[in-house]
Amino acid sequence: MATPCLRKVIAAALPLRFVDFMEFALYHPQSGYYAGEPTRVGRAGDFTTSVTCGMMFGKLLAHHIAAWHATEKIIGPWRILEPGPNNGQLARDIIHTLRQDHPDLCALLHYVTLDPLPIPLAWQRHHLADLAPTLECQASPVDLAPLPTFVIANEILDALPCRRIQRSESDWQEIYISAQDDDFIEILRPIDQETIPSHLRHSHYPVGYRTEFRDNWHSLLCPLLPTISHGHLLWIDYGFAAPEYYHPARTDGTLRTFHQHRAGEDPITLPGEKDITAHVDFTSFAQFALAQGCDLLRFEPQEFFLTRIAATLPSEPPMSSAEIRQLKTLIHPAQMGARFHALELRYPSHSPSQNPTTLRRLALWSPTS
Repeated sequence: MATPCLRKVIAAALPLRFVDFMEFALYHPQSGYYAGEPTRVGRAGDFTTSVTCGMMFGKLLAHHIAAWHATEKIIGPWRILEPGPNNGQLARDIIHTLRQDHPDLCALLHYVTLDPLPIPLAWQRHHLADLAPTLECQASPVDLAPLPTFVIANEILDALPCRRIQRSESDWQEIYISAQDDDFIEILRPIDQETIPSHLRHSHYPVGYRTEFRDNWHSLLCPLLPTISHGHLLWIDYGFAAPEYYHPARTDGTLRTFHQHRAGEDPITLPGEKDITAHVDFTSFAQFALAQGCDLLRFEPQEFFLTRIAATLPSEPPMSSAEIRQLKTLIHPAQMGARFHALELRYPSHSPSQNPTTLRRLALWSPTS
């Protein structure tokens, strides 16, 4: 990445809230971390995902989508919508499984990937061209007519830029990025206390406690909803419900960097050359989704979600040894099973009441409330 160029762009805009610095570092259209060809995942990249474990992840999601299609009794054109497709492997795995196990569904399927950055989008259009006309790569959902739609968003929420705050003696302050000599540095500035998540406003935290939060969920969710006549939205990511996310013992938040499979905690050096990510406050995102007219169908660890789908797979042909190994990696609590969670929404809302188990897991409801 052209780090010197990006440093000049950032330096010209200082001082910046950390969330704006992170936006530059990840999504600057020429020099941001995600602006190049999508080759950073897998063993040769900076990090692994459920998709890079093998085709089993896509196979399970394809069967889950097929079950939704059958339950909804969909007749006519329908859509799978995938924001942030990276190298397109998940789309390839899902389409391959549907063609093999549910060929009748593919005839009227319109699979759309969304990536607003020009270089990744061009790469995806070239490398996924063999999946046409089933698949189309677009920069935005703005021109999509409403259809029955299943949205699959794998590890998208964690890449959304976040605000960082720190506890002082009397209140919270926001972390900004400034410069000293030729180096970027952190500085603290006042923040409107009412903009901070309620779990932080109404609890005691030690001086110096740092964490992060997101108030920009609309940038991901709201553009998708007009494309959905009715459907589900599945968000799979690493994160917690708010009480665990903002636990007093988590004194430095969850923000991390990744470069060549090495985790780090210095996000302001080498902008554009390493991934910057933070866990997802699923409670906050769920509250926002409810306000947009969604139902909360489930929130559970990936191990529970995928194990239940795996139990519905046809017994013939049996899983190969490779598929069994992949499944174990995806559901084992010590690997990806407990680290990732699945939040599934329905849009538009069908009922005034929500799943009580999901509400309880998200700390949005308790027997005493």
